[in-house]
Formats: sequence, structure tokens, C-alpha cells
Amino acid sequence: MSQVKNFQQVREAEQIWLSERRKQAQVDPVLPEIGLAFSGGGIRSACFHLGFLQALIERKKLQRVDYLSTVSGGGYIGACLQWLKHRASSSANDDLFAQPVNDSTVLNWLRAHGKYLVDGKGINNMTLLAALLASTLFNLAVVLPLLLLCVWLFGFPHTQLYWPPHWHLPGADVIEGHSGYLLALLISAGSFISFLIAVPLMALWRQGRTQHNFKPRLWMGRLLNIGVIAGLIGLLPIAAQLSDMLFALAGSESLSQIGKHLNYLLPFIGGVLTISRATFKPGLALAGLTLMLYGLAAFAYHLVFHTGLIAQPGYWAFLALAIALLMLASVNRTSMHSYYLSRLCNAFFMCTKADDNHGQDLALATLTPATGAPLPLINTTMSTASSSNRLWRERMGLSFTLSPLFCGAPPTGFASTSAFQSGRLTLGESMTTSGAAVDPGTAQTANGALSFLMALLNFRLGFWTKAPRAADTFFSHMPYWLIMREMFGFGLSESHNNIHLSDGGHFENLGVYELIRRELSIIVAGDAGADPSVNFSDLGLLIQRAYADFDCHIAINTAQLSEVTDGIHASCFAVGNITYSSGKTGKLYYVKSLLTAAAGTQLASFAYTDPSFPNDSTANQFYDEEHFDAYRALGKLNMLSLLEQHEADIFPEPLN
Repeated sequence: MSQVKNFQQVREAEQIWLSERRKQAQVDPVLPEIGLAFSGGGIRSACFHLGFLQALIERKKLQRVDYLSTVSGGGYIGACLQWLKHRASSSANDDLFAQPVNDSTVLNWLRAHGKYLVDGKGINNMTLLAALLASTLFNLAVVLPLLLLCVWLFGFPHTQLYWPPHWHLPGADVIEGHSGYLLALLISAGSFISFLIAVPLMALWRQGRTQHNFKPRLWMGRLLNIGVIAGLIGLLPIAAQLSDMLFALAGSESLSQIGKHLNYLLPFIGGVLTISRATFKPGLALAGLTLMLYGLAAFAYHLVFHTGLIAQPGYWAFLALAIALLMLASVNRTSMHSYYLSRLCNAFFMCTKADDNHGQDLALATLTPATGAPLPLINTTMSTASSSNRLWRERMGLSFTLSPLFCGAPPTGFASTSAFQSGRLTLGESMTTSGAAVDPGTAQTANGALSFLMALLNFRLGFWTKAPRAADTFFSHMPYWLIMREMFGFGLSESHNNIHLSDGGHFENLGVYELIRRELSIIVAGDAGADPSVNFSDLGLLIQRAYADFDCHIAINTAQLSEVTDGIHASCFAVGNITYSSGKTGKLYYVKSLLTAAAGTQLASFAYTDPSFPNDSTANQFYDEEHFDAYRALGKLNMLSLLEQHEADIFPEPLN
């Protein structure tokens, strides 16, 4: 069964897998299914949830967990657990983190790799910078020749339309050629005139009508949009005359030379300054990004029409190379995704035998219930920015799950993991994709200008793959031209054979969503998201989406978690009731990374040292030993606090 469309078939296969897992872990088959969820949050979340696992191992309860659903940073330590269980000599509930590795222990290995992006022999900040620059320069080498060609072709180089004599800057000559840009100005003018004509026509058309029809207004909005965009493009030849105007006004050759560059420097610098002042002002940030993009467009125009670049034979050789790379290079291996993958595997896939090398990986489909480990659900977000479904398009993503059994989502269907990506999908690749936080075209980077710039500079960690329906396709190469879809926001939906995956937190950051889909009776969720204001935004989103998508009601009181005195909270956990649409009920045990009165000297001291603790920015992925242990200790303490009061409820004993 390589492909299935019905989620129920996936659930049935999972229950068979879990039944075998319980046999190996010696868990009574009649006990309720238990799901454990680790939230996103980078290395902060990995450390916090390592403490969760240590608490469960200490209480000998880890073997009772059936599902481990992870997002982003929570997936780092979740994948590490799967790696260790896969390599363990038995399925016993041993303390995996106390195992020996390189004359020390697994825990010390992890402790030493908190700066996972830059750790390792010969690897430092310059290595990271070099990787960033290499991915950016490669992308510019491929994309820029094509963009310059478009700028040249848009001028319709072999046609001649005459510009009106007065359409130029003072002191500059009448523009000749550039017919495409003149056409863009005419389209812009026509759009604005059509809009003005539509205003009275709309008023007359609405007279006496009782039914609502929004299409005329929709087209009026499109007319304005076309007018603005076409106008900005069409003005490029006029803006390029700034040097001629300055020379005519001042008679200075030096000012004229400077003016050749002002047409792109002014909007670009203006955009940068606008963005720098746009804190918490989305409208201002949008204006700044638009100015930056216009500056880049003006720079491309300058290169094409002022430097004679297109006429050089070297350009055409470069263009031919770019087209070849566009077809032959892999879009997944030329971004920071590859670097991110190697660093994560190096840090979290340590080897426990002296003759092995760390940083290896394993096929996700090779994880079996024989280890007794929980069934991993590694959560990613599939981009739906151009979906025909209005709700999915507005969300800009769908939950897309990777597991040893199946990969997929109900709208795309599911493919067996042994067939998905031709069976080449690895545990490390899954962990890395789930943590691909920096990516264009997500709910967090929804602005078109921002997505274009991110894709242009190759600031992206997402992963392209065949959709489950096309998993058996012989040709599985992900060509580099797919980056154009990210750059311009098209071809990103559930209906395409090539789909784009990114951080699971772009859809739901707690990792509970897929456990709700499976209607589990007991869910324990850790929340290590940065939330200095304690507004429970991730929990609130989960509650909303559980109701919207599954008609599932979650009732939970977090009042005690909000009670805080001098940084000490009244509680770090809350218990909620789940009512599923089927009539089944369940419990949600929600544990948050909060300091409570139970915190010992280590945590209290570290909180004084680091005022941001326990909400250090996710931008900080470089944890020293103190940071690592502070979050690990907090996770263990908070999980033990929950177990002290609710262990018998979460892990009920079988009835005799």
C-alpha cells in the first residue's frame, strides 16, 4: 500500500504499529493511547524538552508514551531520542542520555553542542558566514542573468514606439525606444482612467439592485493594482534621466555622474531607512520593502541600459550557464537547508560506539516498533499560498506530517514513507524540514516583497519534494527553477505535483494538532515558545484550529500560569478538557516554560544572569553550557511538577 487517500487507513496502520510497539515496551494493550507533543523554539525548545524526557525516564514512564509529535526545535531532541532508541541494544527503558559516547555521555555530548550551527573541529562563525554567502552568491549567479534578460526584453529592443515629447525630466532628451516601458505607462494610465469611469458607472449600476455582487468592486481594485505596478515599471526610463536633469540644472559633470546612480540608490536607501523605523508598523514596513524592490529594479535597468552589459559576449555565456544550473542543480542542496541539516545531524545524531563517526543519518522508514520508542509524528507546513481553497490560501499552509509509516496530509493524500522521496527521506531531513523557520511565502513572511527578497538572496530553509500522489514518479529531481515559485508566489498549493515544506510552527507550533486529529484520550504538551508577555498565542491558535478543522472543543484555564510576582509564576501547567466531534473526550496537560517557586538556586541564579530567561529569542541558536542546562533543568522540573499531581491520571495502571 504505497498511496492512500483516506486518513482512516493511515490511522489503522499506525494502530498496528503501536500494538507492536506496546508488546516490545511491555505496555498493556488496553491502556489509553498517550501522546506527547514538543513545541517549536529552536535550541531553547530542544533543551527544555530534553528535561521532559529525563523526567519521564526517571519516573519510568517514557515507555508508556505512544506518539511523540514534534515541531521544529522540539523535533531536534525528538529525533535524537529516535536515533538513540534505533541504535540501542534493547527496547528496555534505560536512561539513554547516560549512555557512553566518546569517553563521556550522551548528555555531555548534547551539552557541548548547544552552539550546533558553529560547533565542530574547524567550524566557527566564519564557516556559517561562508555558507550564507555561498548560498546567496550561487542564487544571484543563477537568477540575476535571467532577471536582467527580462529587463532588456521588456524594452522591446527591436521595436520603436515614440514617447510623447513632454514625457521626460527637465533638461533631459526625449526618450527613444524602451517601447515596453512606454506600453506599461499607457496601461497604467488606462487602468486609472478606467477606474475613474467605473466610479459613476458603479453608482448607476447599483441603483435598484437588491442582490449583492462584489465582482465589479473586485475589478476596480485590480485596476488600481495594475495601475500602480505598471506605472512604477514604466517610470524606470524617466527616473534614469536624473543625471541629465542634474547636469542641466547645475551644469556639473560630477553631479551628472552621481545622478546615474541616484535613480536606484535613493529608493533603496529610502526603503532601508523606512524599514528601520517600522517597528510594529506593518504598513510602514510594506512601504519600505516596496521602495527596496523598486531600487533593485532600477539597478537592474541601470546595468542593462547604462553599462551595455547585455551587449557583452560574456553575459550570454553567463546566461547559458545560469539556464543550465536552473535545470540541473537541486533546489534543496544549494540553500542553507543543506548546511542546517549537516549541523543538526552532527549535534543530535551522536554515535555511542567508539568505532563509529557521528553525524550519520538513517532513512525515516527504517524506524520500527521493535525499539519500543513512541511513533514519531514530525510536523511540517506545506505551502498553500496559491491554493484555490480560500481558507488554505489565507492560512498560507497546511499541516503535513512525516512519520515512518506515511507522509502527507488529507488534501494531498498519503504516501508510504518507503515510497515518498523514492524512499530517500531521512530522519535528519525530516527534523531539518520541520525546523525550517526562515522561509519565504509563509504566514510569518506573507508580504510579497519580503518573500521576493528572501528568495532572491536565498534566505530560505524549506524543502521541495514530490507530492504523495506523485511519490512513485521515476524522475524525482527537484530542479532549481522551483525557486521562482517561491520568489513570485505561484505554484504553491496542494494540487501541484511538486510541493514545498517548511517549519511546522508556521501552521501550529505546539505539535498538538495531529494528536487532536487522532482523537487521543491523553495529550501532554510542552510549550517552549518565546512568550515573554505570557499571552499563550500558540495555545490560542491550537484551540481555534482544533475547533475550525475538527469541531473539537478544548476548555483550559490558564489563570494560574498568568499569576506572576517578581518573575515567579503561580504554576507552570494547566489541565484542559477535550471534547471531540465523535463524542469522545480527552485531557490536555499543558506545560509551559515558566519559572515557579519550585525553581532551585541554579535556575534563580541564571535568571538574574540572563533577564530574558526563560524566553530567550529564537534568533539565539548558540547556547553555552549554562544556557543549555538552565532550560534542560527547567523542563525537567516543570514536567516533574506535573507528574507529582497528575501522574496517576496521565499514566493509569491497568485494572486487574
